[in-house]
Amino acid sequence: MSEYLLPLAIIGFLILLNALFVAAEFSIVAVPKTRLVQAAERGSQPARHVLRILSDADSQNRYLATAQIGITIASLGLGMYGEHTIADWLLHPLSSLGTLSEPLAHTLATILAIGLLTYMHVVLGEMVPKSLAIQYSEPTVLRLDSTMRFISRLFSPVIALLNGIGNLVVRAMGIPAAGAQARLFSPEELEYLVDESAEVGLMEPGEQLFIENIFDLRARTVGRIMTPRNHIVALPITATEAETLAFVCEERHSRYPVYENDLDEFVGMLHVKTLSRQQANRDRQPFNLRQLVRPVAYVPESLPLDQMLIRFRRERRQLVIVVDEYGGTAGLITLEDVVEEVVGEILDEFDQEILPLERLSPVLVRARGDLLIDELNQLLELEIEHPEVDTVGGLVMSELGRVTQPGDSATVDDVTLEVETVEGLAVQTVLVHLPELPDPETDETSPPPEEPRAGRQRNRPGGKGHSA
Repeated sequence: MSEYLLPLAIIGFLILLNALFVAAEFSIVAVPKTRLVQAAERGSQPARHVLRILSDADSQNRYLATAQIGITIASLGLGMYGEHTIADWLLHPLSSLGTLSEPLAHTLATILAIGLLTYMHVVLGEMVPKSLAIQYSEPTVLRLDSTMRFISRLFSPVIALLNGIGNLVVRAMGIPAAGAQARLFSPEELEYLVDESAEVGLMEPGEQLFIENIFDLRARTVGRIMTPRNHIVALPITATEAETLAFVCEERHSRYPVYENDLDEFVGMLHVKTLSRQQANRDRQPFNLRQLVRPVAYVPESLPLDQMLIRFRRERRQLVIVVDEYGGTAGLITLEDVVEEVVGEILDEFDQEILPLERLSPVLVRARGDLLIDELNQLLELEIEHPEVDTVGGLVMSELGRVTQPGDSATVDDVTLEVETVEGLAVQTVLVHLPELPDPETDETSPPPEEPRAGRQRNRPGGKGHSA
């Protein structure tokens, strides 16, 4: 029996060696960089070394080449030694059967030895370590760091030679070498990861919505969330001191555009703090609104919100005027408007909370006319799309092709939108008739409808306006 122990130990060692290199290869690929950063901040030297590897494409190639060379050597050794050894063990009992010739017994022993080794190599040397390395990537890569570092130095000349040959072949095929950015995620991939995390319960729905709103800033434009021209609260440059004070007290905003003649000719922007300082100055000059205003900035309505946020921060502004393609005033936008696209409605002591949706029944919802179609889809899990309009009220008017009246309705994607109230020519509220829910007796797996989450309130009379 003792003559079998050493060969079995050698075979087991080669399988274990193969498993080690497989685990090293998969763990370095699967390990989340954020966990390594946290471990490095706690003082882990292996984590710092692995982070240096992940941040450099050449270091990654050397690490993976070390693992691949180790797998190759272990596999070749297992095949060369293990096949011959196990075949010799099987040859004697097969020959003693008496029914097989020696060449046939030798062939059968070889086939059985290869099959047994292949099974052990694939299961114990490949599948098991791969699964463990992916599931426990962080502890695996950290524990194998010193071992892989030693082996990498040991095989450094061979690794450098093989890497060089491999890079030459890749370049000859016209394929650019992969850089460190190959491990980074695009915004679309990050959104997919967020959705996957929310589905398995690693992220709350509110957190998911918050992150998705950040990504949506790239796709949404200033024109979609601005306060439209007909809702702008502005002061004429001809306003007297008494008129200005009364206006500010009535509206209760902090910044007001000041115009001359009409809303296409803005003189500047009046800040309440500037007005307060002027009023508090006992030696003040006669009231002159033109001397109190600050310069106002302009942006096109096609500007993406992420770039608008950068401009707000860079130029230290809170309010800008939005112009259309013809140079006329389309509306205005504040920093608060952009922030609310991410975090939702921000109310102060002067604001009245107006929810975007009001659930009247499982299949009937009241929506504001200025609610964005994207927000309606998000809140009610719909898939309504329209290339020309942004709001629910605009969608009804576009479908009907005329100015709407209370009671008018339009059906889009099995959803009926009924105008409930109007204000002037604008749709104030819309009744959203959802498709009938499945019969609970025939579809017991269907989840109950969710209550709508409060989204960002678009600017409108009586709402937040453009205070900042």
